[in-house]
Amino acid sequence: MHRCIDGQLLRSTTKATIDAVMASAPGTVGRESELALISAFLDSASGRMSALLIEGEAGIGKSWLWRETLRVADERGYRVLASQPTESEAEIGFAGLIDLLGSWMDEAATDLPEPQRLALEAALMRTSSDTASGKGAVAVAVMGVLRKLARSAPTMLAIDDAQWLDGPTRQALGFALRRLDAEPIRVVLARRTDWRPDALIEHLDVTRLAVPPLSLGATYQLVRARLGVSLGRPALVRVHKTSAGNPFFSLELARTWIDRGGVADVGHLPVPERLGDLLRSRLINLSEGTRRVLLLAAAMAPPSVIELGRAMARPVELDIAQAERAGIIDSSGGTVRFTHPLMAATVYEMSTAAERRMVHRELADVVMDAEERARHLALTPPVPDETLAAVLDEAAIRAAMRGATDVAAVFAQRALEFTVPGDLDAAFRRATAAGELALAAGDRSRARALFERAVADAPQGPGRAEALRWLAELSTPLGHGLALCDRALVDAGPEAAVASRIHRTRGAIAYFIGDVPVAEHHARLGVELAECSGDDQALGMAIAELAHWTYCGGGGVRRDLFQRAIALDGSAGAASPRSHMAKVVMDNDGHVEARGLLALLLDETMETGDLYSASTHLFHLAELDVWAGDWRGAIGHAEESLQLRQHLDQASAPLYVEAMARACLGDVDQARRIAGAGLAEARRAEDVVFCMQNLHVLGFVEISLGNHQAAQARLGEATDLMRARWNREFGDCHMVPDEIEALVALGDLARADDLAAWMDEVAQATQRAWTLATGARSLALIQAARNDLDSADATLEQALAAHERLPMPFELGRTLLSRGVVQRRMKHRAAARDTLERALALFEDLGANLWAERARSEVARIGVRSGAQVGLTPVEQRIAALVAEGCINGEIAAKLSLSRKTVEANLSRTYRKLGVRSRTELAATLSTRQGPAT
Repeated sequence: MHRCIDGQLLRSTTKATIDAVMASAPGTVGRESELALISAFLDSASGRMSALLIEGEAGIGKSWLWRETLRVADERGYRVLASQPTESEAEIGFAGLIDLLGSWMDEAATDLPEPQRLALEAALMRTSSDTASGKGAVAVAVMGVLRKLARSAPTMLAIDDAQWLDGPTRQALGFALRRLDAEPIRVVLARRTDWRPDALIEHLDVTRLAVPPLSLGATYQLVRARLGVSLGRPALVRVHKTSAGNPFFSLELARTWIDRGGVADVGHLPVPERLGDLLRSRLINLSEGTRRVLLLAAAMAPPSVIELGRAMARPVELDIAQAERAGIIDSSGGTVRFTHPLMAATVYEMSTAAERRMVHRELADVVMDAEERARHLALTPPVPDETLAAVLDEAAIRAAMRGATDVAAVFAQRALEFTVPGDLDAAFRRATAAGELALAAGDRSRARALFERAVADAPQGPGRAEALRWLAELSTPLGHGLALCDRALVDAGPEAAVASRIHRTRGAIAYFIGDVPVAEHHARLGVELAECSGDDQALGMAIAELAHWTYCGGGGVRRDLFQRAIALDGSAGAASPRSHMAKVVMDNDGHVEARGLLALLLDETMETGDLYSASTHLFHLAELDVWAGDWRGAIGHAEESLQLRQHLDQASAPLYVEAMARACLGDVDQARRIAGAGLAEARRAEDVVFCMQNLHVLGFVEISLGNHQAAQARLGEATDLMRARWNREFGDCHMVPDEIEALVALGDLARADDLAAWMDEVAQATQRAWTLATGARSLALIQAARNDLDSADATLEQALAAHERLPMPFELGRTLLSRGVVQRRMKHRAAARDTLERALALFEDLGANLWAERARSEVARIGVRSGAQVGLTPVEQRIAALVAEGCINGEIAAKLSLSRKTVEANLSRTYRKLGVRSRTELAATLSTRQGPAT
C-alpha cells in the first residue's frame, strides 16, 4: 500500500550546495509537513520492515529530505547504513555495499558461516580470495548481517539516488530484503520520479513522499537564505515561473540574474528556459583547462585532488578552486564531488562522444585499481591490444573472486573484443571464460552466443569439446543438444575426464526428453570414463546419475550406488549424489526420509549461497508438500524456488508444483493460468518431463470439475508421453490414475483396461505403495463400471491396505470416496456413510474444496439418518473409540490419517453430544453402553 504527500507544500530542498544554509534556518521554508511524515514513519510501532520512498524530479530536493531523515533517525537511536551512489559508480561491483556495510563488518559478520564471511569480505574488498565467490554467497551473507544488526538495534538502510545503485549490490539487497520483511528495518530510498519502479521495496508497506515544487514565497526565502539577496516581485515571479518551483533551478536562475547585474527589466532578461541550458552557460564561462578537469571528475568515481592531478599530468588546484567558486564542485576532505548530480551529468553531456572516449582511454592508463581501469576500458572502442585485453582479464578474475559476476562477465567479454585478430588460442580462451561468467551471472542467451563464438574459431580437440558440451546444456530445444554432444565426443578424443562429462550431459538430456534407456546407457559410459580420470567428485556425480536413471528404468533404489557416490562426493549441490538420492527416495514413497535429506541440503546450500541448488531443493520440498496435502506450504516453497530461479535467469520448473497445489485447493483459474505458462515454456524447450507434469495439472483441474472429456484430452497426452519413455517406473508422474478415472466416466473401458493392466504390471514389479494403491483404485473403478461391485469393493480394500504405508492423505480420501460410492451402490448404507464421511473429513481438513463438495453430494444421496442414528458421526465414533482405548490425539491422527486439528474438533463435538467433559468421562460413558448412539 502507498501513502502519497501531494499539494503545494513549501520546499527548501536541494543538494549539498544549500544543506548548510537549510540547517541554519530550520522551519523557514515550509518543510514542516514532510518532516512530520518522516517523524511518523520513524516512530511507527510496526515490528516489520517498512519503507519510505522520497521521489521527485531532478533538483527538487529529494537528497536534502533524505539526509534529514538520516539525521533524525540518528538522533532517535537508529543504526544508519547509508549509501549515495553516483552515475559513475553504477558499474562498480558492490560499490553500494561497501558504503552500507563496510563500517559494520567487524561487529556483524563474526557469526556468519565461514563461506559467507569470506565471500562478503572479498566483495567489500577487505580481503582477497583464491576462489571465486558466488553472488549467492554474498547475498546470503548480507541477509545474515542485516538480520543481526536489526535484532541488536533499530536499523535503517538508506540509499540516495537509488537509480545509480550498482547491479551486484541491488541483487544482494533484493535477495536479503525479500527474506527479512519480519525484521524491524526501515528502508529509505530517494530517486527520480521518472525512474522505473524499484524492486527493492515492491513487497513492502511503502510510505511515499512525493516532493512537490516550491511555492512563490518559499522560493523567495530560499534565494534570500542561500544567495543573500531579496528578489523584487517581478524577478521573483519570473524565476518561479521559469523554474516551475524547482529549488535547484530557482537558485541557478537567481544566480544568473545577479551575475548580469540584477537588471530591473527582468522581462527582457535572456534567461534560459531549461535547466540544462542554464548549467551549460555557467560551465562555458570556465576556462578550457578547468572544464577538462571537470570532465575527468565526471568520468571517475569521486576522485581525489591527487588523482585528478595525476590524470591531468599537472597541478589542478587552481582549476578546482575556480570550479568551487562557481558552485560546481566541493573538494572538502580531499575528494572532489559535484554539488549536484545534474552538474556532473551536464559536464559529461557537454563533451562529444569522441572526447568522452578519449577521457576514458586516458583514465585507463592512470588509475591504479584493476577493476577501475577495466571499467574505463569498457567505455572505449575496442582496439586490438594484448596488453589491454590482459588488463580486462585480470579485472574479470578479480570481480569474479568478489562475487560480482555480472561485472566480471562484462569485463571478460570486453577482453575478448580487445583480443588481437589471428590469436585463435587467446580468442577461444576468452570466449569460453566469458561464456562461463555469463552463465554464472544468469545470462544464458549471452553465454550461448559466446560459446558459439568459441566453437566457431576453435580447432578440434578437448577444448572445443567442452565448449560444445556447454552449448548442449544450453540448447533450446533440448533435443538439439544431442547432436552437439555427439560432435563433442568426437573432439574429446582420449581425454577421459572430458568425455565422461559429455556422456553425462548427453544422458541428462536424454532423460529430460524422455529416453530413459539412452540416459542409463550414457550414464554407464560416464562412470567408466570417470573411473579413469582420477576425479573423485566427477566419479561420484556420474555414479549418482547412473543410480537415478536406473531407478527411472525400473531398477529400484540402488542404495549401494548412492552410498558409493556420496562417499566420493558429499556436496549439497543440485547435481550432487545426495540430491539425486533424495529425489529417488521421495519418488519411491520415502517421503519422511526424503524430507529430512532435502532440509539438510537446503540448509547447506543456503549457507554457502548456492542459490540455484537451494531452489532445486525447495522445488522438491514443494512436491513433497503437495503429496502430503500441505498445499499452502507447497505454494510457499514453489514461489521461493521460482524467485531464486528468476534471480538467476533459470527455467521455471516450479510452476507446475504451485499450479497443482492451487488445483487441489480449488483455485482452478490460477491453476490453469500457471500450468498453461509452464506448459508453453516446456513445449518451447521440448522438455518432456515438465510437459507431462503441466498437462497433468490441467487434466486434474478438469477431473476436479467433472469435465471428463477435457480432462482426458490433457491426461491422455501426458500418459502417452510417459508410456513411450518411462514404462517401468512411474516415479513422480501421477497422471495415469487420473486418466483412468476420466476414461471410466466417458465409457472408454478398453483404454482404461490397458492402462490399468500396465499399472498392475509395474506395481507387482516394484511393490511401491503409490502404484499399488492408485492402481487398485483404478481397477476398482473399471470393475464398478461393469457392475462387478463385489470385486470392486474387495479391490478397494486392497487399495486401502496399501494406503497404510503411503503418507498421501488426499489420495486416501479419493480411494475412500470411490469405495463409499461402491458401498452405496451395494446398498450398504451405513458402511457407505461411514466411508464417505471419512473421505469428507479428509477433504475438509486438507482444504480440497471441490472434492469435499463431491463427497457431500455422495453422502446426501444416501439419505437422512433415522432417529436411532442421530448422534455421533462415524468419524466421531472412531475417535471416541480410540480415546477409550487410551490413544492420545497424535496417535489418533496418525491412525485415521487426520490432522490434530481435525481430531480435536471432532472430539469437542463428541463431548458436547454425550455431555462429558473429559477423556475419562468419555471412556466411562462408552463402557456403560453397547456403543455410541448411532
